[in-house]
Amino acid sequence: MKMSWLKGGRAMLWLAGAAVAVAGLLSLGTGGEGTASREERRIAEVLQAMAGVGRVEVALFYADGDQTPTGAVVVAQGAEDMGVKLSLIRAVRTLLNLPETAVDVFAMEGER
Repeated sequence: MKMSWLKGGRAMLWLAGAAVAVAGLLSLGTGGEGTASREERRIAEVLQAMAGVGRVEVALFYADGDQTPTGAVVVAQGAEDMGVKLSLIRAVRTLLNLPETAVDVFAMEGER
């Protein structure tokens, strides 16, 4: 099979085009979600790995124009247990370098 498309630098153009397409798809992440969504999802994964926590949802809050979170809300299945709740607060404070007053943790609805 003759590969005439390889002549004259066409192969490099094809490779460059493919690389641009792949880079574009990777930059979209998962459906074009923003950095905050990826960060929230990653924090939720870490928290769910903790003993007694169960399923977790995380919401981060940012001050206008600020790049770092200024607050967090965590909703978790195991948060009705005071020990689990305190562990969640401590973990989020550590992960995001937030004061205790900037982190709120609540029990997940229907998990009582």
